[in-house]
Amino acid sequence: MAVKDPNVPLSRPHVEAYWDLVRRCLTDFFSEPTDEAEKLQRDIENLPYARQDVFYHGDPLDLAEGLADKRATESQHAQFLQMVRAYRLPGFGGLDG
Repeated sequence: MAVKDPNVPLSRPHVEAYWDLVRRCLTDFFSEPTDEAEKLQRDIENLPYARQDVFYHGDPLDLAEGLADKRATESQHAQFLQMVRAYRLPGFGGLDG
């Protein structure tokens, strides 16, 4: 298994997919605005790459739940997994294969 160099940023498609999922969860599941997510994205992207890597190991749905102060239902969890699979990015969401 290859280990990512902590001095190299994550690929832009992976980063954009992560934040797109956060925003979609906020709007589609919780009917919340995305302002806080957009501010947090700017803050995270200003961190050193190694710290960004640690952040992006988190689940986008968990982050959206925290920002909205709400919990996803079981059906929303299932819908979220389908949303992740739709990105078809290697290694994204730990769902390839």
